[in-house]
Amino acid sequence: MGADIDGVIDCAIIGGGMGGVYSAWRLATAPDSRIPAADIHLFEMSDRIGGRLDTVRLPGMPHVPAELGGMRIMTSQLLVMGLVQRLGFKTEPFPMGGKQNLAYLRSHRFQVGQYSDASTVPYWLTGEERGKSPSQLVVRAIETVIPGASTMSSEQLRAACAAATLNGFPLRQHGFWQVLLNALSVEAYNLALAGGGFNTVLTNWNAAEAIPWYMEDWSIPPNQTPYVHLPEGYEALPRRLCDEFEAAGGRVHLRRELIAFSRRGDGLYALTLHDHIAGHDRVVLARRLILAMPRRSLDRIAEHPLDQAGPSEFFARPGVAELLATVTGQALYKFALAYPQPWWHQLGLTSGDSVTDLPLRQIYYFETEGDMPGGDPRNHNSLLVAAYTDGISVDYWEGVRHSGPRFEGRTNPFVADAEARLPDIYDVSALMVAEAHRQLKEVHGVADAPEPYAAAFRDWGDDPYGGGWHSWNIGVDTAAVMPRIVKPVADEEVYVCGESYSTYQGWVEGALQTAEMMLTGHFGLAAVPTGSFASAA
Repeated sequence: MGADIDGVIDCAIIGGGMGGVYSAWRLATAPDSRIPAADIHLFEMSDRIGGRLDTVRLPGMPHVPAELGGMRIMTSQLLVMGLVQRLGFKTEPFPMGGKQNLAYLRSHRFQVGQYSDASTVPYWLTGEERGKSPSQLVVRAIETVIPGASTMSSEQLRAACAAATLNGFPLRQHGFWQVLLNALSVEAYNLALAGGGFNTVLTNWNAAEAIPWYMEDWSIPPNQTPYVHLPEGYEALPRRLCDEFEAAGGRVHLRRELIAFSRRGDGLYALTLHDHIAGHDRVVLARRLILAMPRRSLDRIAEHPLDQAGPSEFFARPGVAELLATVTGQALYKFALAYPQPWWHQLGLTSGDSVTDLPLRQIYYFETEGDMPGGDPRNHNSLLVAAYTDGISVDYWEGVRHSGPRFEGRTNPFVADAEARLPDIYDVSALMVAEAHRQLKEVHGVADAPEPYAAAFRDWGDDPYGGGWHSWNIGVDTAAVMPRIVKPVADEEVYVCGESYSTYQGWVEGALQTAEMMLTGHFGLAAVPTGSFASAA
C-alpha cells in the first residue's frame, strides 16, 4: 500500500469504506471491466480500510469482535448477502433478544414480553393502543396511510408510498413524525420513540422513504428478524475486498486525503491530496474520479479553497449543491465495555438488546471469551455494547466525552500489558465509563456489578463522517435524485456512491446499491445477478 504514483491514472477512488472498496474490487475483477486493475487507485485518509465498519478486539477478548460500526446484515438484502456468499464468509444468526429482554422506561423496569400487559407499561394510551409494543404501534399508524403495508413486498410498498397522499399532499412532503402523529396519541408516539431504541428513526425525515425502510427492518417481532453477522467481524468484508483488489493489481494508498480537485483544459482531473504521513500535499492526475464518501466528506471538499481561488469548481456547477443537500447526517455512536464476567447472565440476558429512555438507549449483550473457539475456558471476559445512541442522546454524553482523564482500564489477569491500550481513536474518559456503568446498573436493577476493565468508543458524527447514517430530507423525490447523484454533472467524469444517497440508508446494502447504479450505468459493467456473484468470479 501507498506506493508512489507515476503518470496519469485512469480511475481514482476516494474513500476506503464499503462503497469505495466494492467499486475498486468490481472494476478490477469483473471480466467486462474496461479499466486495467493497475490503473485503479484507491485513496483513504485514515490508516484503515472499512469506513463505518469498524471491528475492534478489546483487551482480553481476541475471539470476540466488538463492532463499533455496522454489526448485522438483514438476509433480505440481496447484494450484501450475495457478496458475503461470493467471498466465502461464514455467517451466524444475530439474535435480537427475546421476551425476557428488558425495557426500562420512565423508571419502570419490565420485560419486552410484557408490552401486551397494559397495566405494566407506564404510558397513558388509548383503548386501541393499549397492549401493543412500540413496533406494533408504528405499523398500526403506517397502515392508516398505506393499508396492507405489512403484507406488501418492498417493491409494492415503495410504489404505494410514491403514490400516497396524506391530508391532500404527497407523502414525501410529510415527515415520518407527522405521519405517526396523524394516527397515534402523543403518549403512544412517545412510547414508540422510547421503546424503539432510536431517537432519529421516528422523527421528521421523508415519510415516503422512512415507511418502507422501517417496514423492512423494524416491524418484525423479536427473535423473528432474519439477521446474520460475520464471526470474523464485519470489517473483514471490506478488508477482503481490498485484498482481492490489490491481488488483481489495484493500488491502495492510506493516509491520503483528497482536499480539492479541478478539471484541467485537457480533461484530466488534478487531485490535491494531503499525505498525512509525509505532511505535505501532492497533485495526482486522473481521468475519472469516484467519490465514495458520505455527505459531510463531500461538503468538506466543496468548502476547501483551491489555490486560494475559491472552492473546487465542480461543486459550483448548477444543481450539484442542491443534490448534495438532499440528505442529512444523523448523529450516532457506540460505546463498548469489557467486563471480567457476564453479570447480566444472572438476569437471564444472553443476547440481543435491552432498551431504555436513559441516554444509553440500547444495550447489546455479546459473547464471553471462554465460550469462543480458541478461547481459554477459564476466561470469562465478556463484551457489552453499553450504549448504541443517536440523536439528542448523543448531546448528553458530549459533555463528559473529553472531561477529565482518559479511562486507562483496570487490572485483569487475562489481559497482557502489550494489548491493554487501544489506539487513541477509541479513547473515552473515565467519567464517561463511570456514568455508563451507573446507568447500566439502574437499567438492570442491580445494586452492584463488577467494574468494566476496558472500553472503546466511536462517535460517527465526527469528521469526516458527519453521522452514523443518513436520511432523505422531506420533499425529496428520491427516484429522480438517486440516478443524478451518481453522476451529478453530465459532462464530468466525477461520480458519487455510498450509503448516504441510497434507499438502504444506514446499511452496507445502500453503499452497494449506489455503487452498482454507477458501475452498470456509467462504467459498462453487467449487473450482478440478484443474490449471487457467481459471474464476478
